[in-house]
Amino acid sequence: MNLSDLDKNKYNEIMSMFKEIDKEFEKEIEKPVSSDTPQNYHAIFRLHHQRNRFVFDMLDEISPALYKILKENDVIDYDLISFWKKNGYENLCCLRCIQPKDSKYGNVCYCRVPQRSLEVKNNIECDNCGCSGCSGY
Repeated sequence: MNLSDLDKNKYNEIMSMFKEIDKEFEKEIEKPVSSDTPQNYHAIFRLHHQRNRFVFDMLDEISPALYKILKENDVIDYDLISFWKKNGYENLCCLRCIQPKDSKYGNVCYCRVPQRSLEVKNNIECDNCGCSGCSGY
């Protein structure tokens, strides 16, 4: 598949950003593991989100051909980006938070409950990714 010069520039921009994020991934992987297991992965989930959000924010600027290449080569998390396109999921933190099997109670994660519906007003982090509320107010 041939990419236009504009797509090649966008591809290089995306890959440059990914290299920066990959350096941060490496730093997180090198950190010692604490006994509090879920918190070990919060930074990795945050970086994964940042990486895919960068591409999502560029969707209007890149061609369908470039998007297809990124998808087919597993450069992006296609499923997460697909959810961001749906109403109510625009700020979804990670896919684990909408999978009932990954929840303590067999439902969606705490962070998916609108903040106005929560009785507890203090800042509680999600066990999966550390999100404190991605469903909005």
